[in-house]
Amino acid sequence: MRINSVKEAEDLIYRSYVRAIKHITEVRDEKVRKPELTRQLLDQIGSPDSGQRFILVTGSKGKGSTSRFISSLLSHLGFKVGLFTSPHLVDFNERFRVDGKAIPDQDFIRIANEIKDTVLSIEAELADAEYQGPVGIALAVAVRYFQEMRTDINVIECGRGGKYDDTNVLKNEWAVITPIMEEHVLNLGPSLEQIVEHKLGIIKAETKKVYVNKQSQTVEQLMEIKMEATKKYFRYAKEFSIDSINLTANGTKFDVQTNNNFYKGLTVPLLGEFQALNAGIAIKLAEDVLGKPLDAQIVQDCLANIQWPGRCELVQRDPIVILDGAINQETAEYVKEVIAIINQDVQRNTISIVSVPANKDYEGVIKVLSTVSDQIIVTVPDISHLPFPEDDLDLAQKYKANSVKCATLEQAFSYAKEKAGLIAIVGTQTFIGNAKRLFGHSLHDIGK
Repeated sequence: MRINSVKEAEDLIYRSYVRAIKHITEVRDEKVRKPELTRQLLDQIGSPDSGQRFILVTGSKGKGSTSRFISSLLSHLGFKVGLFTSPHLVDFNERFRVDGKAIPDQDFIRIANEIKDTVLSIEAELADAEYQGPVGIALAVAVRYFQEMRTDINVIECGRGGKYDDTNVLKNEWAVITPIMEEHVLNLGPSLEQIVEHKLGIIKAETKKVYVNKQSQTVEQLMEIKMEATKKYFRYAKEFSIDSINLTANGTKFDVQTNNNFYKGLTVPLLGEFQALNAGIAIKLAEDVLGKPLDAQIVQDCLANIQWPGRCELVQRDPIVILDGAINQETAEYVKEVIAIINQDVQRNTISIVSVPANKDYEGVIKVLSTVSDQIIVTVPDISHLPFPEDDLDLAQKYKANSVKCATLEQAFSYAKEKAGLIAIVGTQTFIGNAKRLFGHSLHDIGK
């Protein structure tokens, strides 16, 4: 049967996992993940990754924005760059980009049809609890599209791990490791050392250089061990530094010093100290790809105008409006820190607009944001297949008595902008996509 829509193409990507999920009893990635099936798929559709150049990015925090920084900077330097990330905000197409533009619907549907028979033939040979990873099937679409578009280099964001991730079947010349913390402990852990080993699995024989963000001593020690064991030279944070980090109403401002150049007064419209560290890695990697120092003005212009939707993204300055996809207490803590820094003089009236579904930690998000907000507004996305809580207003009023509920984000924002100097819009990826549409932002073309 022919695939005729983006939804049907997306269904193909998830088909194997949806079929197997009820039979899967294992949780550890090394036991349940089968990246060799992704390699089989790629080889049977003609090995479209062969001859292409890849950068793999993994970690626990900031891997998506780091991938975006790298791809954008390389694009601004004249390279044609493919970018593969997840999750998406509105349309699945957003996961596949070339120079910031998402794959068109017709190309996504066409490539899905081209690989469909191979996907189904592999599927027919699998046991009940075995499956082709959705990331692996999506990766096949990505590298076929990048091959057709004749990209010069491709930036690939890994899934939750590294060693057993479907993306790790690619031969990556560069490996980027963003900060690692205890996460997905059932799948990768239980110890931090084991999680680190999973992440460092993207360092392979063909990997020329490795870039590691600011890490705990544990990570650096393991890096040293891996360097000694493989006798390979890995480039990491010691060869560049990020200084003068300052969160402002315009974003995150910082300086980057590499062993080649000094880049002063850079700003990204994303908020958080780690965004400066991510940008620093992108700059150092781009220097190595180019083989020389970068034009400081190109770097400045690229970062100042970069778009990476919904990751503590600054979308308006009067009043200040930030968007973030926090759906639990832990991720809300980061938003809280950002708000506290921007509003450290407590001069701005702050309103948080929250939309977290019933199956997520909506109370945790409300509780955390109430500590830095003068008022909480709860609402729901315009479109969502998820159920939303009925007691969210009661909980919001428990932590902030003047909390209110609005039927839509548009109503909530109209209410908030008349009263607040700082507005945080926080919730599901669907909700953040809703906000991007409200502000008239395109998600299919986010610029180079």
